Amino acid sequence: MSVKLMAKAWEMDLSQGEKLVLLALCDHANDDGVCYPSQEYLAQKCSMSPRSLIGQINKLKQHGILTAERRQKGGERLANLYIIDLDNFSQCAKSAHAKSAPTNVQITAKLPANFAPSFKEEPSKNHQLEPSIIGTGVADAPTEPSGQVKKSKQANPDNVACWRAYAKAYRDRYGVLPAANPKTRGQVATLVRYVGKEVAPSLAEYFLSHNGSWFVQCRHEFGCLLKAYQQVLTDMQRGEQMTQINAVKPSVKDVPVHTEGGRLSW
Repeated sequence: MSVKLMAKAWEMDLSQGEKLVLLALCDHANDDGVCYPSQEYLAQKCSMSPRSLIGQINKLKQHGILTAERRQKGGERLANLYIIDLDNFSQCAKSAHAKSAPTNVQITAKLPANFAPSFKEEPSKNHQLEPSIIGTGVADAPTEPSGQVKKSKQANPDNVACWRAYAKAYRDRYGVLPAANPKTRGQVATLVRYVGKEVAPSLAEYFLSHNGSWFVQCRHEFGCLLKAYQQVLTDMQRGEQMTQINAVKPSVKDVPVHTEGGRLSW
C-alpha cells in the first residue's frame, strides 16, 4: 500500500466510482504507483460488476492518471500492469470528455492493417505474487447493473491517522514501508481503542524510536507495540526508555555510602 498516493487520491476531484477504483489501486501500489491486481479482484474489492470496473478504469486513463500494460509470461496471459501518476491529472480533459461524449453511443475506430496489440513480457522473476497464485479469497464478483453498485466501507480516519504516523516513522528508520494487511489494520484499530485517537498517532511514531532489544529484534512490528503499549506509553510520557540495561541499574538508596571496620555499611 502507498500511503503517499492514497492521501493524495482522497483529495482529487473525481466521481465516486472513479475515486473508489483509484483508492483500490493505490492500496496495492508501491510509492512509484506500480501494481497489478486482477480485474476480478478489483471488481470484488470495489463491489462493482466487471463491466462497471472497466468503465471506471477507462475514465482514469482519460484523466491521464492511469496507464495499463498487458502482461504475459511464457505465453500465459497475466493481470494488467497499472501505473498511477496522480501528478498528471487533467481537469480540462475531464470536462472536455464529459461535454463531447454523447450518451448511449458506441464509438468504434477502424484499426490499421498492421495493428498488433502491445503487451509487456514479464521477466522470469518478480518481487510480487500474481493474483492467480495467492488467490483472491472471494467468490467471483456478481454481474449487476452499474446503477446498483453497493456502498463501500470507508476507513476510520482515526485508524488511518495512526497508521500513517507509524508507516512514516517506519520508513524513516528502515527505508521501506511496513506491510499493510487485514491483520495490521485490526491491530491499529485495537491500539486506537486502547489509548484513544489523540494519543495513538504520536505513540505509534514514538515506538519506532524505542531501542528496546525485543522491539529492535522484531523490526518494530506493530504487534509488538500492541503487546507492550503500556510500557511504550509510559516511556514516552516520562521521556525515557526502559531497556534491559536501565532495568538492572541499582537505585540511589541501594548504593553503599561508607565502610565500618572493613565492612560495607548501607
